[in-house]
Amino acid sequence: MTTLSITERDRTILRALLHKVPLLSLNSLSELWPDTDAGRDNMARRVWQLQDAGLISQHSLPVQSAPTVALFYGWAPGMEDLDFGSAAWALSKRWAALEARRVPFVTATPRAASRYGQVIRNPLRSTSAIAHNLGLGQVYMHYLVHEPLLASAWVAEEVIAAARGHGEKVVDACIVNSASTPALAVEFAGASYAASNGERLREIHRDCSARGLAYEMWTVSEGGAE
Repeated sequence: MTTLSITERDRTILRALLHKVPLLSLNSLSELWPDTDAGRDNMARRVWQLQDAGLISQHSLPVQSAPTVALFYGWAPGMEDLDFGSAAWALSKRWAALEARRVPFVTATPRAASRYGQVIRNPLRSTSAIAHNLGLGQVYMHYLVHEPLLASAWVAEEVIAAARGHGEKVVDACIVNSASTPALAVEFAGASYAASNGERLREIHRDCSARGLAYEMWTVSEGGAE
């Protein structure tokens, strides 16, 4: 284990893994480096250095994971309800076209948690949970790169679960306002969300609608890539 001078980009990665999402694919992390051969080489080198310093762990598993993600639909109070049967059909087609592949990803270590604190725990539960969290991590990285102020207001599922009201569903994440009140729910829809004619989609909609809470539903990009 080596001593490493931590950069602001390193802190961004570690805080993401400890406070925002359970894991991040290397493909997601590449958003933080230039899209060049040199950028990719520098990213790979830094990931190994962070692992050597005992701050992250690298993993690789065959999972049905989205190469890229996109906003599937959004809803806000005052908008009409969606046709969830049609949404479920479109969702199932997107995931049916996606085969399992080996995906390298990273998690934070107890050493990192002792240094920066921790909200998210036990990220490695099952293959399906890992696949889901890989997609959610891509959504978070989209916010981090394109909407950094919203990314800073991203609250993880574990925090939401601890603070939810009676009967409220636990969404994957929430963007909170300046008063720490949920202003936008964020959900990543895996293949199972299409089951039972989209009943999971309906459940989330009913819950958010009852609370007057806008939400976004993200999933694999159409065709598997943008």
